[in-house]
Amino acid sequence: MAIRTKNTRGKAGTQAPAFDFDEAVVLADLTPGDAEAFDAFVGVSYAGVARDAWDLAVGDTVEACRIEGLELGSWTLRGTHLLESVVAGANVPAVSGARSGWRDVEVRDSRFGSVELYDTSWRGIRFTRCKLGYVNLRAAELLDIAFVDCTIDEIDLMDAAARRVSFDDCRIATVNSTGARLTDVDLRGADLGQVVGIEGLRGATISAEQLQLMAPAFAELLGLRVDA
Repeated sequence: MAIRTKNTRGKAGTQAPAFDFDEAVVLADLTPGDAEAFDAFVGVSYAGVARDAWDLAVGDTVEACRIEGLELGSWTLRGTHLLESVVAGANVPAVSGARSGWRDVEVRDSRFGSVELYDTSWRGIRFTRCKLGYVNLRAAELLDIAFVDCTIDEIDLMDAAARRVSFDDCRIATVNSTGARLTDVDLRGADLGQVVGIEGLRGATISAEQLQLMAPAFAELLGLRVDA
């Protein structure tokens, strides 16, 4: 049975994510980029980029960019920095971005398949109206993150440290919270299917309905036998 809740982010003392990035100010005067060349990534705007692959090297930086319409076969950004940028209308089956650093990034109306982002650092990140497949955030450090109206097949937070993370009007088939360290992680706005490593939810906020539906898993964790 799925877990359905209303959007109640910010209530009952749970701190909501805080964002400083102002797109209208930071991305006001961008240089139009050549979508065919697609070779400059600081202070540039792109539209209608279609490539087999976008491969960034360790240490590369994408800063103050707007990319609208991004069709890729794969996106590699391992060890790179993605800063104060907006990605909209992306369709990328495979993302490989382990040990990358993201700060003040908005991703909208996009579709991603396998997303390998373990050991990453995220701060001030928003996903809005996105479809995500398997999202690997193992051992990541997450601060001020919001998922809004997103569908996620699986989000893997094993050994991640997450603070002020919210899910509003989201559908999540599986959450793996094994070994996670959570503070002000608000799951009340999510329709959850399955939770793996339920003991790792310590520090998260759930609704009364979610608690009721998770009761069998909590009983199993505590070694309780429930007998009517």
